[in-house]
Amino acid sequence: MDGRLCSKVACTNEATQTFTYVYADSMAVLGPLSDRHEPHSYDLCPVHAERLSAPRGWQVIRHVALNNEL
Repeated sequence: MDGRLCSKVACTNEATQTFTYVYADSMAVLGPLSDRHEPHSYDLCPVHAERLSAPRGWQVIRHVALNNEL
């Protein structure tokens, strides 16, 4: 496997999305897998990305990649 693994403990699935917190804005951001691993972010597989939740009162932003093919 050439990709990165999910950051969740004991998960052996390949990561497809990257998740990070923006503490100053009380925001959790989930987007496409970053080009490289960042120390304060978490790479998640599709299962764990779907289950993502944030602390109470925080906003969750989910960026999705749009397919430009017609």
